[in-house]
This record gives sequence, structure tokens and C-alpha cells, in this order.
Amino acid sequence: MHGSLSDTGPGVPADLRATLFEPFITAKESGLGIGLSISRVIVEAHGGKLTAEDNPGGGAIFRFTLPRAPMSA
Repeated sequence: MHGSLSDTGPGVPADLRATLFEPFITAKESGLGIGLSISRVIVEAHGGKLTAEDNPGGGAIFRFTLPRAPMSA
């Protein structure tokens, strides 16, 4: 399963891209900087992947993948 979320805001600053998913990293004036870190931990704990990229129209795109759940009988 895969999905994405996008916006047309200011995007991810180049100097934060390498550390974006680490705890306490933020480009905002307020906030703790743990939301993306927690999100990635949850997705990876379920065998998935969470990534970020530039949105060609401005802003950012966050993409996630998760393995398909086994079918129950």
C-alpha cells in the first residue's frame, strides 16, 4: 500500500533535508520537532517507508509505503 500527502507551502529547507526525520528538528518558530520522527518510527515499525521530496508546484510531498496485510481466512 502506498500514499502521499502534499502541500504548496514553503517546502523543506535544503539545510534540513538530511536530518528532517530526526527528533527535535524543526523549521517552525514553535513546535517540538517530533511529529515527523514519530511518524517515520510508526511507519517503519510496520515494515514501511516514509520519505519527503520537493513538490514541483512548491511545497513538499511526503510519501509512505506499507506492506499489504495478510489475508485472513
